[in-house]
Amino acid sequence: MILSFLVFLSLVILGHYFAWKLVLQAFPRLVRYKGWLLAFFIVISVFFLSVFIIMRGEGGNLIHALYTISATMFGLLTQLMLLGAIYWLVFAIIKKVRSKYQEKLLDKQRLIAIITFSLAVALFILGTYNAYNPRVKTITLSGWPAELSGKSFVQLSDLHIGSVYRPAWLVRVANIVNELEPDFTVISGDLIDGSDRQLSEFVPALQSFEAPLIFTPGNHDYYVYDGEMERLVEEGDMILLSDEATVVENIEVIGFNYLARDHSDLRRDIENIREEADLPRIVLNHVPVDQAEASDLGAKLMLSGHTHRGQIFPISFMTWLMYGRFSYGLETYKEMLTYTSAGTGTWGPPLRTLGQGEIILFRFE
Repeated sequence: MILSFLVFLSLVILGHYFAWKLVLQAFPRLVRYKGWLLAFFIVISVFFLSVFIIMRGEGGNLIHALYTISATMFGLLTQLMLLGAIYWLVFAIIKKVRSKYQEKLLDKQRLIAIITFSLAVALFILGTYNAYNPRVKTITLSGWPAELSGKSFVQLSDLHIGSVYRPAWLVRVANIVNELEPDFTVISGDLIDGSDRQLSEFVPALQSFEAPLIFTPGNHDYYVYDGEMERLVEEGDMILLSDEATVVENIEVIGFNYLARDHSDLRRDIENIREEADLPRIVLNHVPVDQAEASDLGAKLMLSGHTHRGQIFPISFMTWLMYGRFSYGLETYKEMLTYTSAGTGTWGPPLRTLGQGEIILFRFE
């Protein structure tokens, strides 16, 4: 964990340099202000981190607004860092490897820098749109009991309501879900961002979901004051499944409590589980691990989230290294289907450069 943090910190520090060099190459007139420009980039990161720390102990609309602004600015900076690094690498190679195109490319270096800068801004704009506008994705389930034919349910994951995603956004998500007319809706963890300590303002939005709402916690759901998550569940009319099972629409839904990835070899004691597996089972597990445990319970489908599909390129490579083929999308484990959602909301910068968030509609044939 410490090594990962140090690597991440080093990349961020180096990223400031790449962003700085890209902007100076694209806009040479800023060279006279190069010290101020680098300081501005550093201030963006420090501002983002500082507001995040303050928000952990404070609430209020002003703090939320400052966090959203700082997170959005940091999101733009991440794209300048990434494209700046690519630009630097490409021209480092061009200068080392002689070819008939070398001189022409070097002559066009500023133009290429302007194009690269514009691409970073375009990715930021598109990524911001993707973050606030989740898409509906439909998956058809076959081979289930005939009495389920025509029924459906929705999976939401990683909404991260609190700092950036406010009640109005959650109401908009609820309206989209209600138009799909599911028989029930599941939330596979990280409903809460973990930064907002007072969650009562989200209760009306949660109550606006028309179908039963089943919730299994993720890691961020434990970052609030003791009892706050349980209070939100009760007042928001949700069904909390934490190592517990319930029956809805002749389906037994089992919710695994959040465990760190290192504990994925454990076996849980599930409360209220039916002694005879006479109903089809769905397992909700925030992290896409423990497939063997879910399969041993006779589950036909396991639903997860947590990875955000990487959210911002190239973090997707890191999630793939951690979770392999289960890092995103529809997969199989033995006879059990698995689906890992890209998430409905985001964490940190409200930015998705790898596609929109997801509202998954599962339909039974």
